[in-house]
Amino acid sequence: MQPNNKEGCVRLIIALFLSFSIMSADRIFYVMPKEGSRAEAAVIREIEGAKETITIAMYSFTNNNIAKALKDAAKRGVSIRIVVDDKSVKSDPKNSKAGVLAKIRGIAVYRITGNKAKNGNYNGIMHLKVGVIDAKTSIYGSANWTASAFNINYEILFIEHDQTSAKELLKVMEPIFARAETF
Repeated sequence: MQPNNKEGCVRLIIALFLSFSIMSADRIFYVMPKEGSRAEAAVIREIEGAKETITIAMYSFTNNNIAKALKDAAKRGVSIRIVVDDKSVKSDPKNSKAGVLAKIRGIAVYRITGNKAKNGNYNGIMHLKVGVIDAKTSIYGSANWTASAFNINYEILFIEHDQTSAKELLKVMEPIFARAETF
């Protein structure tokens, strides 16, 4: 492998990760930007298939296509909760979909400031990139739901159909929602 071959390095890291993790027959991953359009389409398909709930914790969320899919899901009666990092929204208020989605019936949007650093000089961030659909499907990885993540950045996105994993991720997100403020 060439030392400057970033995509090759990313694939190697992923292969090593997967070789040490328990593989499910129903888990797929995408490497962006090469598979960005396929990854985005897969996320939208999962949202379109939602029947009851969608829970999202996303540092940055600016993707128009995913926002539209969530809006359509809410119109179908799917209950949606989204928590975003407060700094992320404030740094890009024009492009963030948090404010737009907060106005849609059936979508509850929250924002949170990260924990205070021990020295008290700054706050951390809510840096998760996780979506859980119907407590059965998990979408997670390094990718924020932004155009850059799907089209420009070197990112990875997993989609896993496993109820146990989905429920564990929901447990991780619940304390964040409990501390978050309504948008």
